[in-house]
Amino acid sequence: MIAAIKPAGSNTRGLLAYLYGPGRHDEHLDPHLVAAFAMLGMPDPGRDEHATLTELGHHLDEPVRLRNSEFGKPVTDHVWHCPVRAAPEDRYLSDTEWGEIAQRIVQAAGIAPEGDDLACRWIAVRHADDHIHILATTVREDGRRPKLHDSGIRVGDTCRHIEKDYGLRQLKKGDRTAARRPTQAEMHKA
Repeated sequence: MIAAIKPAGSNTRGLLAYLYGPGRHDEHLDPHLVAAFAMLGMPDPGRDEHATLTELGHHLDEPVRLRNSEFGKPVTDHVWHCPVRAAPEDRYLSDTEWGEIAQRIVQAAGIAPEGDDLACRWIAVRHADDHIHILATTVREDGRRPKLHDSGIRVGDTCRHIEKDYGLRQLKKGDRTAARRPTQAEMHKA
């Protein structure tokens, strides 16, 4: 199982349009929510014809708007995006299983730690058999930012546990010994 954390910028509505849209090659089939920070009353434009992407975006961005109105400097780059993909040879995972996987990944990343009622708002959208996309806004309900340092490592470790628990193809854990890419300053100096 591969989870690739991508900082997606500050446009929640734009990322939702991609997730619920047809995709770049019409590959998005039946986009719908499989998990969220609070499923009860969550607007799902994929299954409810009255729900809109704008409504869902506003719902997710509410803590960001509140923080921006309270503090002088607005929060930028508040959208967190993590596609999670199973291997092609893995078995079919149900919506419930993908929802459980999404919950474990946001806990590991620090987006929504277990038992934290003031955690960030997030959703998991499934639009294909073999993967989901997790979208989160990185402002907690109390206005603070989550601690996401080394979240990629924690999510990778969690994926290795998920592979064992669900009987999926097991990948090797990265040992972080690969050569690092040169920094921007090193590139300019060279």
